Amino acid sequence: MINQQHTYRGVAYAPKEHEKASSAFVEHIYRGKRYQAPLRHESTDQDENIELHYRGSVYKHRKEMAHKAVNN
Repeated sequence: MINQQHTYRGVAYAPKEHEKASSAFVEHIYRGKRYQAPLRHESTDQDENIELHYRGSVYKHRKEMAHKAVNN
């Protein structure tokens, strides 16, 4: 087994020994609003009915395009 080392700003560390984010609720403030949520959370499914904008352009969901590319 290989002990994989990563380096951050010249300091080596082992990723397996790195601290994992907890699923316990943590209170934090973002832009003046108070939130209480865990640092670790599962991702949600995409809602393709929502129109997304990025830097003035409409972002298109590419789920079908990616599905076709994988199946070809």
